[in-house]
Amino acid sequence: MSSKVEALRTNERQCCQEFVLYGFVKRPKFNPALARGDSFEGSLYDTKPSAKVEAQTEVRVATSASVEPSHEVAPASAPIASAAPIEFTVTSFNELIGRTLDDGMRGSFRIAGEIANLTKRGHWYFSVKDAKSILSCVMWTSDVARVSFEPHEGDAVIVTGRISHYPAQGRTQLYATKLEPQGVGELELRFQQLVKELREKGYFLDARKKALPANPRRVAIVTSAKGAALHDVLKTAKERGASVEFLLVDVRVQGEGAAAEVARALRALDRRRIELGIDAVIVTRGGGSREDLWAFNERIVADAAFAMHLPLVAAIGHEVDTSVIELVADRRASTPTQAVMLLLPDSNAMGERCERLARDLRNAVRWSLQSRRDAVNRLAAHSALASPVLNIARARQRLTALGAQLRARALHSITDERRALDALASLLLRNSPSARAAAARAHLLTLAPRLHRATTQRLTREHTALSNLERRLRSAGPDETLQRGYAIVTTSTGALVRGVAAANNASRLEVQFADGRVRVQVDDSHQSTGNTHG
Repeated sequence: MSSKVEALRTNERQCCQEFVLYGFVKRPKFNPALARGDSFEGSLYDTKPSAKVEAQTEVRVATSASVEPSHEVAPASAPIASAAPIEFTVTSFNELIGRTLDDGMRGSFRIAGEIANLTKRGHWYFSVKDAKSILSCVMWTSDVARVSFEPHEGDAVIVTGRISHYPAQGRTQLYATKLEPQGVGELELRFQQLVKELREKGYFLDARKKALPANPRRVAIVTSAKGAALHDVLKTAKERGASVEFLLVDVRVQGEGAAAEVARALRALDRRRIELGIDAVIVTRGGGSREDLWAFNERIVADAAFAMHLPLVAAIGHEVDTSVIELVADRRASTPTQAVMLLLPDSNAMGERCERLARDLRNAVRWSLQSRRDAVNRLAAHSALASPVLNIARARQRLTALGAQLRARALHSITDERRALDALASLLLRNSPSARAAAARAHLLTLAPRLHRATTQRLTREHTALSNLERRLRSAGPDETLQRGYAIVTTSTGALVRGVAAANNASRLEVQFADGRVRVQVDDSHQSTGNTHG
């Protein structure tokens, strides 16, 4: 076991040589005296703890081998005291500064910069900043009423006012009388552009975000070892009684090179996650201005967070602050305290849940035992177990009744079948060939007279109709016309002659009278009258 522990410590030292500082909060050993395992009566744990033992949280911080000792660096030049210094009280010296500024910097000034740390409480308290400096400002309510737009954090503005020193707080600030919009500030514009680019590439998709472990055993904290965020994390973890080890990676959280250190820490932790036994990572720092938090808005940090296999919780600044790493992380926390509450279970809540589950289990066992006891009592009181002779007599009586019922049902069924058979026999008799032939013969005898009458009537009607048609045909035919003295003239080929022209075209004609036919020859010289030759 000691060799495994030493190997793990060696891996930690090798891994954390990449960082400036590391440390860890050791997981407390299991104490059976504090276990809540005797919820049932008659528990196996009969021993009681003699005294209440509190888990102690041990914090160890070690300097990496790559860290060089710091040295005090003397200033390049130091003022040489040429006369005895003048003695002031704090108040008198602040008043001197104020008078000096009022006398030497009269008039108004126009200062361009970005709004930061804006607070609106009737009066407006804010700062204007650029890439290297920041200046405190205040605008009284009477001047606020003349501002024509609603300023926001990161807006680029031009502030007009006078510079003065506030002796009560020893603060030099600009007393603004006018505020003009200049557009979106440089840092805010860079932030918006990076957010848009990463969103299009899917860095913020919920589908890619990993679930947090239910009960992490070791958690890495990437933050400044001197910051208040680390204190909040350890304090909250101790209050929740979480049985977890913390691996601290000390990095710069603002200023030049901070983003590179944070990204390098995330990549190294993710690469050595199995060797170090890390279950999750917390990246955190306290609140500040947009410049103070800008290290967590760099693309290099976003890429390192996006590539991580470990679940990542980011708590940068306060509730109103939003950084790029928080959008990329698997979970965002508004404060370092909330980050611990999201990641670590509450031991008190888990204890209460265990007690609740134990109580439910105890009630379920009791109910199950009682139900089985009731079932046994019902079986014991059952008549089947009271008197076997009586049970046999009851069974015999029931068997006799069932036999009588079976015989009655059999006789009833036979009677029904016999009736059905008689009905079928009668139906078969009525439909036998001889009976059907006799019925057909009788029916034919009744149909024969009817057929004769119908045939006679039909012939009479048809004969009458035929006679009528014959009379009509005869009256419409040529015979009737010939009887009245008319004749039909045709050519030798049988073509009907309708005029003189048709008659001249033929040499011989046939003339049909009512009593016969005659042939005639046409004379061309007398076309108006024809000569008739017998």
